[in-house]
Amino acid sequence: MKIFFNKKIVIIGAGPAGCSCAIALLNAGAINVTLITNSKTGKFHIGESIPPEMNSLMRRLGIYDSFIAQNHEQCYGSCSYWGSERRGYNDSVLSPFGHGWHLDRRKFNQFMLQQAIKRGAKVIQNCNYKSATKNKSKYQLTLNGNSGYSEQIEAEFVIDATGSKSVFTSDQGSRKIQNTSLVCLGLRFQNGSEDSVSKLTHLEAVEHGWWYAARIPNNQLLVTFYTIPEITKEYELHNIEKWKDYLKKAVNTYKWVSNMKSIDDKIMGFHAPSFIQDHIVGENWFAIGDSATCYDPITSQGIIKSVSHGMLAARVLEDYYKGDKTTLIHYENHLQSEYKQYEEARTYFYSLEQRWPKSLFWKYMHNLKMNIQV
Repeated sequence: MKIFFNKKIVIIGAGPAGCSCAIALLNAGAINVTLITNSKTGKFHIGESIPPEMNSLMRRLGIYDSFIAQNHEQCYGSCSYWGSERRGYNDSVLSPFGHGWHLDRRKFNQFMLQQAIKRGAKVIQNCNYKSATKNKSKYQLTLNGNSGYSEQIEAEFVIDATGSKSVFTSDQGSRKIQNTSLVCLGLRFQNGSEDSVSKLTHLEAVEHGWWYAARIPNNQLLVTFYTIPEITKEYELHNIEKWKDYLKKAVNTYKWVSNMKSIDDKIMGFHAPSFIQDHIVGENWFAIGDSATCYDPITSQGIIKSVSHGMLAARVLEDYYKGDKTTLIHYENHLQSEYKQYEEARTYFYSLEQRWPKSLFWKYMHNLKMNIQV
């Protein structure tokens, strides 16, 4: 136990995965945990809703009461037009975990970081990971600061929580086994009417992809369209007017925003890949969250997966330094098994939609090519 407590643990990345791992480690008694972050204050983050199951994880981390004090808005489930024109519901009213949440994502990310700092985490801000060299049992990590300076820190164990960029994991020779690469294109809308924005999330399948809408802070609505790059290019959906014209064809989604004004003057674009690393663990390192496995957003598992990975990783690391040298392999096997279950769930969700058999998007999603290394 003493050896584990004194190890120099460096977590690269301070999003939900990195911060939850730091919190769990510090809760367990670790005293030398460092987070490296280059997150920009005020930057918009996609990923605005979390399911009811997240409540249980936050209670286990000991942060639930503090989270409630942040006054995020409730999310009572989702409505969808998927597989037919009929509206379906997935309500949280019967969930044993309560309701979910519409997050102010910037506030949530800062909250998680502050909870880690409160427990004793050291934070190196405004830095990017550049490279690593290994000397005996330790890593020398080189960091580049935003102002041009460079510094080195020592780590006895490195945790990659850099999201889908997976910068440290890639540097160690791991490669992504990728089987989808969606594009997310979105705008934010301001509600100017007296009617409040729905507290349900919304999905609508259309011929060339699917629409998603969810409430965000300040009585705003985020509307995003998920498709593949070929369709984005063919229909010029990075063009804001072309995107808005296509939105009008999604009758059920357009109803939500028909009386709203967009607050963005250009389309926000995000990659939404789906992959698993061919190596999730290595010598005194492993990846967590989206650095290890990235899920299609149709499963709504991004944030909750990252937090659960962070908590699991803390338990694995504790066992590792207690002398269980097999625990890292068990961790990798667990994430691989979890990813297979995710693939099955994704296949099921997309198979429910059969209205456009000639559509390039739906052909792609119904006939995924597996094991493409990138």
